[in-house]
Amino acid sequence: MTDKMDDVDFSAVSLEQMNIGIEKYLEKKTGVCKVTLDERNPADRHAVLSWEQRNCCLLPEDLKSFYLTSNGFHFTWSVKLDNQTVPVGKMHINRVEQLLRLDVSSDKLTHIQPSLADLDTDSDNDDPISGIEKPTFTGRNRIYELDFCDGYSKVCLVYKEAKAVPGTDDYPCFLPGVSEPTVEIWFLDRALRWHFLAASFLEYYRLMLMHLGLPQWQYAFTDIGLSAQARQWFNMYAPIRLEVDGEITEMHPEKTPTGTSVVVSTLDVTKVFKSRADRKKQAGGAQNVGQAQQGGKKKPPVSSARSQGSLINRPSQASSLAGSGKGPK
Repeated sequence: MTDKMDDVDFSAVSLEQMNIGIEKYLEKKTGVCKVTLDERNPADRHAVLSWEQRNCCLLPEDLKSFYLTSNGFHFTWSVKLDNQTVPVGKMHINRVEQLLRLDVSSDKLTHIQPSLADLDTDSDNDDPISGIEKPTFTGRNRIYELDFCDGYSKVCLVYKEAKAVPGTDDYPCFLPGVSEPTVEIWFLDRALRWHFLAASFLEYYRLMLMHLGLPQWQYAFTDIGLSAQARQWFNMYAPIRLEVDGEITEMHPEKTPTGTSVVVSTLDVTKVFKSRADRKKQAGGAQNVGQAQQGGKKKPPVSSARSQGSLINRPSQASSLAGSGKGPK
């Protein structure tokens, strides 16, 4: 990201400019329907200040400007297949009041919200793709949920403080002016593993838009990779992003799983989104054309075996007649 991108003020632009015309772009794509963007009012400045006081930390300037322009974000789009509407894309950012610290209390543990012990089982300290130190549930890390991702993962806003002072157990506090924490966006998958996504909220927001909210697009930035079904959607609607994201994995071939190849078939988009009625019409039209072509051409007469035999014997009969001196009367 350039410095110009980092200085973007969300409050100075409209919601349509924030989304860089993504709604109009998707409406022109084949098969896309039900493109829906929830219009949300700006968050109250008092609500933002209350969140900062309650959590004893300041929101990043880009995220604060976003909330003062739109209190959260929710964008969905679907695809029509065989007269059925299939939900495909989804982009979501929690409201400021829903930006909650990841809860690891023992009385609310579920398979979606893992325990602190489960999260600490990951022995790797650095992300295998970016090489950045992973978040931990310690006194120097605060983790807040930006997107629930329908339960298959979590996109988190991570505050990472400086390490403890050497020789002591003291951590710098989160107060402004004392020690500014590093704020990053991380992805927590269902295997309870951390994956780095972006160095700021603005970078993550741009990534989300460029990937059109395709299913599980965040896995493109992990050593796990996209599923076969997700790759098919990428091939149809974001093939360039699939190539660009693949370069990240190719830069670290030693850190990616070996022997995992995915066979992706090539889809004809014009055929995928035809309804059954259209297919029947097309098949019936092709059959009628074939019949018309057959009716316009006359089949050559097929001689029987007897007639073929008579034609073969005619030269011999003529020669015998010539030899005997008898000719036709």
